[in-house]
Amino acid sequence: MVITVTLNPCIDRTVQVEGFVPGKTNRVSASRCDAAGKGINVSAALKNLGEDTRCLGFNFRGSGEFLPRALCEKGLSGELTEVGGTLRTNIKIFDAGAGVMTELNEAGAEVGPDALERFERTLERNLPKASLLVLDGSTPPGVPENYYRLLAERAERHGVRTVIDAGGELLLEGIKGSPYLIKPNRDELEEAFGERIASRADALRVARRVVKLGVGMVCVSLGKEGALLVTEDDAWFSAGADVPVRGLQGAGDSMVAGMSYALVRGMPIPEVLRYGAAAAHASLVLEGTRMCTRKGFLQMLPLISVEKIE
Repeated sequence: MVITVTLNPCIDRTVQVEGFVPGKTNRVSASRCDAAGKGINVSAALKNLGEDTRCLGFNFRGSGEFLPRALCEKGLSGELTEVGGTLRTNIKIFDAGAGVMTELNEAGAEVGPDALERFERTLERNLPKASLLVLDGSTPPGVPENYYRLLAERAERHGVRTVIDAGGELLLEGIKGSPYLIKPNRDELEEAFGERIASRADALRVARRVVKLGVGMVCVSLGKEGALLVTEDDAWFSAGADVPVRGLQGAGDSMVAGMSYALVRGMPIPEVLRYGAAAAHASLVLEGTRMCTRKGFLQMLPLISVEKIE
């Protein structure tokens, strides 16, 4: 089973415009609302792919049964720790003409030490059943910046490997917990390590530096330019495929799901990247915050190639 952790769930409201102009009136051509949070998204994609998964995290009491009901509608099992406050709402403005997403993300309601302790007890009950722990996305106010490191170390005591998809101090501190895989995008890698990444060679150089810090694998998403997967000994690159892009928001989470799916099945490292890229592409062709389907994943998989690079 793959456990996903979503400490800062949200409602994603995605609006689509043609040619977004800041400061002007923009006409919305389509809109949708999705219960989301990166870990929940990963679990939804994993379920679509056929993997057993369980969602852990917080449910904000002021939003009632909205989140548990959404998990039920997605067919996901979960054990959510109730805390005060309400779910945050994130606004996603997708410019269909440019293929660019602008995000307005709320911070979320604050959680206290008691909530963290209750969540940790829940995690402890579930870790013995897991083969992989996915720590994904931001954390709400009140959660320490080293929290992903602490959770990764807790998982390691149970013999469970950890995947981290986060940015900033969460990523830098999480690396100290020696995760098996991290998946920063270009911006997150630049921010965390203070280096400009203008090329694939730049990304490879920084990723190799991160691996030396004790990370098993580093996957760097470069958007339209493809993705890298770097280990201590080797590196692979996938340029992806040319597909019509209808939504960007779920692609990164679907990529984490595809890689996690390959990892728990013990697939060769190049296949981990290929499965991740195929899952991401199967999400790109869907509107809003929608995860890859198994049908879409199987259609994309033959289109994705992986090459070993020096």
